[in-house]
Amino acid sequence: MPGYIHTCGNCGAHMQVHERYLGRTLKCTSCRTKFEATLPEGAVPEEPALPELPEDSSKPSAARFVPWIVLLLIPVAGLLWFLGQDQSEGPAQTAFRTQRPVGSNATVDTGMGRPVLVALEYEAVGPLVTLGEGSVQINVNALMDQKRYIELPSGTSVRVLEYADKSRVARIRVLEGPWQSRIVWVPARWVR
Repeated sequence: MPGYIHTCGNCGAHMQVHERYLGRTLKCTSCRTKFEATLPEGAVPEEPALPELPEDSSKPSAARFVPWIVLLLIPVAGLLWFLGQDQSEGPAQTAFRTQRPVGSNATVDTGMGRPVLVALEYEAVGPLVTLGEGSVQINVNALMDQKRYIELPSGTSVRVLEYADKSRVARIRVLEGPWQSRIVWVPARWVR
């Protein structure tokens, strides 16, 4: 606070007088003697102990909260994404399964190195999903005899056309081999 130090003429007490009181009649804080607050001749106005900060830097800035907001939003967004996934196959397989986007090229593989059985229509893919989950033993030869299924070599290139039934079933187009351009259905976990 700019101002000056006043020495009382009656008791000798020192007191700081702010510049806003210059020209007014004040009282000594010790002996209550009245005096006029005027800057003495040759006196240099007292400089403030701390420099005054610009007004905009003294206000809290919203930008300082951005890193904290981002740190909070990342786990929340990840949790919402995880909860929105199909949990029918278990959380670990759902979270770490790589599902090809619709329109992308992929390969068909059961993960066992054997030929891949695919359904020729959507209604016939149910037993394959059950077979893929390993919960029930299915007679593969009986499925082949129904003329609703065909066998593709493991690693056959395909294009993903759509996912259905909570993303458990994929419709794909075969890109190579004797069944080239054929559209078939497979368990989504066999599309890699």
